[in-house]
Amino acid sequence: MTWQKEQFLRPTQPYFVLEADHFQQEVYWTQGISHFYTFGLHEARAFDVVPDACIDLVFQYTKHAMDAYACGPVLSCQRQNWDGKQDVFGVRFIPGYHPAGIDIEWKDLIGHRIPLKQLMKDTILIDKMATQMDFYQRIRIFLQEYVKLEKQQDKPYGKRALVMDITKRAYLSDGLIRISSIAEQTGYSESYINRVFREQIGFSPKTFCKIIQFQRALEFLNYGQPNKMTEAAVNLGYYDQSQFIRDFKKYAGITPKQYLKRIEQEQYKNRIKDTNYLSF
Repeated sequence: MTWQKEQFLRPTQPYFVLEADHFQQEVYWTQGISHFYTFGLHEARAFDVVPDACIDLVFQYTKHAMDAYACGPVLSCQRQNWDGKQDVFGVRFIPGYHPAGIDIEWKDLIGHRIPLKQLMKDTILIDKMATQMDFYQRIRIFLQEYVKLEKQQDKPYGKRALVMDITKRAYLSDGLIRISSIAEQTGYSESYINRVFREQIGFSPKTFCKIIQFQRALEFLNYGQPNKMTEAAVNLGYYDQSQFIRDFKKYAGITPKQYLKRIEQEQYKNRIKDTNYLSF
């Protein structure tokens, strides 16, 4: 079996796809943004959120209002409640990336969902997004205003620049890079790298790498065709099948075999519509 993976990992929330009434996404790969997505809910629901090491900016549209939030990552599979009928537009940033214009430390968003108005000094982006009712226009308006926020933001330096470099190396290696290798490449000691990463991100670089590896495993199961879990474990760089099953269950809430069965039964690939609004 040959698995042709994408060059860049697109971090996913698979239960959003499986539980929502429809799901669309627009891959971007620019400005620290992984992709834009949208889904609808016709009633209140609860479904699981899995670790992805990403910050999402989420805009929830109901009949009477729009509410916007910065949503931090979780470190284990957790249940999330969605209240009532709504249309959701989201911007998912690449793992470890801190969105421009958000006045909060990365680590302080872990496990939290905070109104954007509490975190942004300038609410023009929020105000403009409130009037947009089309997926394409929401992407356009978001990017138009987000560029302005980026220009106002200072370039990263010191510890923040180091952490950005570490997360980039981990991301591009699918989480398989060792901290000892990062130490050799950057000239910093392993203890310093671990201390700074925990200080800035809130958990260890090893945990970050495990989450990236898990996200690649989700992609493998979603779009590959594994004949055996042992084969999947080898493809994904796990030590053995037992480690793969153990880590996957910790983050997804179920075993790889159970997950594969569900996405096959519910036709995961057919539930996602990949748009190409920006491919010109």
